[in-house]
Amino acid sequence: MDPILLVGFPAVGDFVRCHSAIRILAERFPDRPIDVVTAPGNVAFARFMPHIRKAWALKRQPMELGLAERRNLAGELRKENYGSAYLMTSTIKAALIPFMAGIPERIGYPQELQFGLVNRLPTGWLRHLWAFGPRKTRLYEEVCSIVTLGAKPMANVDWPAPQMIIPAAELDDWRSRAGVEADKPALTIFTGDMESPRSWPVERFISIAKDYSDQGWAVWIVGGPREHNTANRIRAGVPQAVDFTTTPLIDVMYQLGASALFLGVNGGMSHAAAALNIPCVLIFGSNLSYLHAPVNEHVRLLEPPISTPSWIKDTLGVSEERVREALAGALEEARHPQSA
Repeated sequence: MDPILLVGFPAVGDFVRCHSAIRILAERFPDRPIDVVTAPGNVAFARFMPHIRKAWALKRQPMELGLAERRNLAGELRKENYGSAYLMTSTIKAALIPFMAGIPERIGYPQELQFGLVNRLPTGWLRHLWAFGPRKTRLYEEVCSIVTLGAKPMANVDWPAPQMIIPAAELDDWRSRAGVEADKPALTIFTGDMESPRSWPVERFISIAKDYSDQGWAVWIVGGPREHNTANRIRAGVPQAVDFTTTPLIDVMYQLGASALFLGVNGGMSHAAAALNIPCVLIFGSNLSYLHAPVNEHVRLLEPPISTPSWIKDTLGVSEERVREALAGALEEARHPQSA
């Protein structure tokens, strides 16, 4: 049957959340291959997502239309004879790709009034579009609604959570290359950009890292250039911690997959860890976890107390004590899931 193209988001966390939509499509159309279009950095993530046959890279150009690059990509896509395209990101720039590729069925919400570029709209699209506003509908719900054409999940049945799987042999190979002890548990920390209100005070990360290091755990700090300075500060307080913020993106997946426990803030690494089924404790600002957090069941979410004014977006109200309790609980649940 004709393959399906899914045009995803460029940001890591948003792209990972699109896997819920892919799982729905794979169940509905088991005989149709599914490919995705996303940012170049996400191609490394796509290979660990079940049901994705191929990932096409499209460079992100926030201030430009990027017509030439889209035309070139459309030429390659045309050769694949896609029958349907599902547009996760409801923009004109995204809708141009399947239109230029000649894909006959182009499904999505016309958030930028791209009628014609999008030629099949989910049921109740006008009401749903109005509900979006400034992302009032969760992205998880939005992408699932697109691929189900506006249908709601049946009673007592939830849409699937994102899922990522790393082959055991690849993890073993990475451990060998990185000199990682397979029998030593690792606490992986994702601090995010310390200049962002999404993050958590570095002194608290250091305190948690020291606790686990003193208990014989490995402590790994993951991320990219934005997290590198913070990694240096954590290592200054906990010299045994390992800074993985300068490694290739593909290695970050192995670092997450080899973790026993994950502590992070709102960001792409946290969504990837959750999709990999790692026990997670994630810290969010006030009233933000419902909209932005992963929906995987094994994720524990911490926000400032409800007495904190809703307009305070930082994470200062989340105490070290609550984080320690949540980490211990997540680990206990992972070890004894039936008793949790």
